[in-house]
Amino acid sequence: MKKNLITLKEINKKNILKIIIKNENISRINIAKFFKISRPTISTYINELISEGLIIEAGKGLSTPSGGKKATLLKFNCKAGYIITISIGTNLLKFAITDLGANIIKSTTVPTEEWLGPQTIIEKLLDNINELIIKTKINKKKIFGIGIKGPGLIDSDKGVVIFFPNLTDWKNINLSEIIESKTGIPVYIDNVCRILAIAEKKFGIAQDIRNFVVVLTGPGIGTGVFIDNKLFSGNKGIAGEVGHIITDLDSNKLCHCGNYGCLETLCSSRVLIENIKEDLKKGEKSSLKENQEFGFDDLPGLFKDNDALVVKHVTENANLLGIGISNILKMFNPELVVIHGKFLAFGEKYLDILKEAVSKSTFPKVKDDYNIQFTKLPEECGLVGTAIFAFEKIFKLDNLNISDEYMVRKDF
Repeated sequence: MKKNLITLKEINKKNILKIIIKNENISRINIAKFFKISRPTISTYINELISEGLIIEAGKGLSTPSGGKKATLLKFNCKAGYIITISIGTNLLKFAITDLGANIIKSTTVPTEEWLGPQTIIEKLLDNINELIIKTKINKKKIFGIGIKGPGLIDSDKGVVIFFPNLTDWKNINLSEIIESKTGIPVYIDNVCRILAIAEKKFGIAQDIRNFVVVLTGPGIGTGVFIDNKLFSGNKGIAGEVGHIITDLDSNKLCHCGNYGCLETLCSSRVLIENIKEDLKKGEKSSLKENQEFGFDDLPGLFKDNDALVVKHVTENANLLGIGISNILKMFNPELVVIHGKFLAFGEKYLDILKEAVSKSTFPKVKDDYNIQFTKLPEECGLVGTAIFAFEKIFKLDNLNISDEYMVRKDF
């Protein structure tokens, strides 16, 4: 990793900012308790952050027990700047502009039309970025960054899309560089599963969990992993691709990744529909008809109504995903597994089948010692998570270890 040159002053200012963000309405005196530097020096740094517009005074605190004057309280200024967030999906492109607190100000959605290829989709990204800026009348100079999440292999450090399996011709594209060169705004990109894990850590049921895994279900199967309170990406950002664990050595189903027998070829939403259609052709009974057009959104209702064919295949899907999750438990031993995506529509009945499959396929001694839940976050959590991800990249507040990411300059 290339080291970033940074002064001790900059480190201390970042740490002060981090404390104010985590402890809204905090006094200078209480901030000083976190540091081994003088109060006058801390006050100087705070005044600089105020002049930069990043923190603001937020009234007075309580009087001291001895009757001293009330301390001035400080808080982070969410309106100091803005972030554009983008979700690239197989079917939809979603856009939003948020303040620095990840509060959505305006959003829009357009069809992806993935078959048109990268160039056309990138043009759509640029057009909608410009449209958001125009409609919100936000000064472009106040847009601190653009965050993008995508459905596939991404080298987040380099901003490169290695491979989007369900989008046509998306291979080895430096998306960050392209968008940044056209907009003049810094761009940060990562995999959708890791973004959802960030959202769960910030706002969801994993806020107080140190080790957890998010499993995203849909056209693909992927995971976002937190280990010891840190997002785990692995080498070149391809950690957590559980959908491409080869599960069936005898399978003749070719995966988008080029291998046969991946978990994704057995229990994705796309495969679920294909399997139902195959059985309809064989004459199996269902309220669905062989030549009837239907999609995934038609299946949850039929599952709840106990349509025999749909129940058969959804149950098989839950069992196979349960086997995949049991492998996750063996690999990472998380305290919590959070399921996102399309399969939530099948409800608690689906989750019960999945949990039973996990119990049957994990270690006997720990077969019931796990916690698997559906996410409680709303649909827009992906855009919010992308804003949080971009914010952390912009301000570099996630890692202030001098010996790790930064080299300290002497000019301080």
